[in-house]
Amino acid sequence: MIIADWVIIALIVFLCIIGFIVGFGRGLDIFTRGFFGFIISIIVCYCLGGIIYEIAFVQELLEKLNNALLAKNTGFCNFLVKIHFDIIVYYVTLFIIVTIIRVIIVKIVKSIVEVDNVILRFINRMFGMVLFVCVLAVFVLITFQIISLIGGSTAEDFVLKLQGSKFKLVQIFENNPLMTIIKVIKIRIQIPA
Repeated sequence: MIIADWVIIALIVFLCIIGFIVGFGRGLDIFTRGFFGFIISIIVCYCLGGIIYEIAFVQELLEKLNNALLAKNTGFCNFLVKIHFDIIVYYVTLFIIVTIIRVIIVKIVKSIVEVDNVILRFINRMFGMVLFVCVLAVFVLITFQIISLIGGSTAEDFVLKLQGSKFKLVQIFENNPLMTIIKVIKIRIQIPA
């Protein structure tokens, strides 16, 4: 095991303890309140955006939008196609859906967690541990993406330091699901990878 594996294990243990103490209900409330909830919705959209984008019917809908704009053949519509208006519409729609789902889920979970029952309190604490570890996973993916976008010797040195990881960190770095939308944009505007 390499140093990065030990750091991840330490963070997982630390966040499991915090998650157990805080619980899922309060943890979810922390991560979804006010401005932080807005930021979480953006992060969730960003994390899921590339995955959902690859669903066939989503691509078909966005292609229909592009074709409709191209059919107009006006300067403004061509400008909209050039700035990838379809992706803007896609992410705005995804943000609205995620925000609505987030609010509904938080209300349901808070009402369930408020029940004073020993079994539910234990389940609440176990899910709190899972929630905090999931937050760690998202931050790791975002960090990997930033390093990947920096590229060059920084990314190469980083990959070398991850070699031999028991958690397969090199594969996670190279196949980061957050990079999907960036790869799509690069292909569409023909930027070399």
